[in-house]
Amino acid sequence: MAERNLEISSRLHHLCLSARDIPAMTGFYRDAIGLVPEKLPDSSWLMSGGQRRLVIESGEPRRLVYSAYAVADAQRLGALRDRIARSGIPIGASSTPLFRGGAFSATDPDGWRVVFGVAQVQEQGSDRLPGRLQHVVKASTQVDRVTAFYRDGLGFELSDIVVEGAGAITTTFLRSDPEHHSFAVFRAQEAALDHFALETTCWNDLRDWADHFARLEVPIFWGPGRHGPGNNLFLMVRDPDGNAVEISAELEVIPNGRPVVEWPHSERSLNLWGSGGWMRS
Repeated sequence: MAERNLEISSRLHHLCLSARDIPAMTGFYRDAIGLVPEKLPDSSWLMSGGQRRLVIESGEPRRLVYSAYAVADAQRLGALRDRIARSGIPIGASSTPLFRGGAFSATDPDGWRVVFGVAQVQEQGSDRLPGRLQHVVKASTQVDRVTAFYRDGLGFELSDIVVEGAGAITTTFLRSDPEHHSFAVFRAQEAALDHFALETTCWNDLRDWADHFARLEVPIFWGPGRHGPGNNLFLMVRDPDGNAVEISAELEVIPNGRPVVEWPHSERSLNLWGSGGWMRS
């Protein structure tokens, strides 16, 4: 497939998670991730701090209600809406409280919504532990269809793929700006939230996050390590509902014209340091 330049750049701005135990989830993200809770009029909770934001609402665990990507201004948002509509994807409403009027959504093949809009408030302040919300990853039984939706429908670019045996694609990594991926999809036996990531500034930040988790007795279940696709350093913990939260550093930035890279379906592709891989399938 020929490489295209991104038509309209967007960045992951916030996520809406469905949670079984709201007090446990808000407590975890307050204490472990450093987010300030605020109850919203619809009884959901906004968890925010610096460059990371989540909306948490009551419901089934490990379900991503929507992912929300911000563009720079209303003109770019209108152009993106037109591009997605031309691809044949129905345009839906958006209920996120964090975007200005004009935000819209599209629904992927698994029935999960992707929202685009212009942020109500520009990012303010900094966090004691740096960690910008940077990418989200889902599990799906239909990797090919989900990939086509993001690439051909939403206009994301394919960065890397993971291939098993004679050519079955098990994972794809897609970007909505020059960073290696803001979305990825892993082959699995059911659709679910796989993980989301906070991007830090350096290796020392991962050390500081690990010390922070240790003080709270939050176990690291994978890492530290280095991913093959994206070449980023990482460690991962789980929230009370079992969602994986990744702390990442030094994610690859993709130059224009860089071809798609193919990786083998193996533990070493997931962790070049060789200390085991979280194999989804």
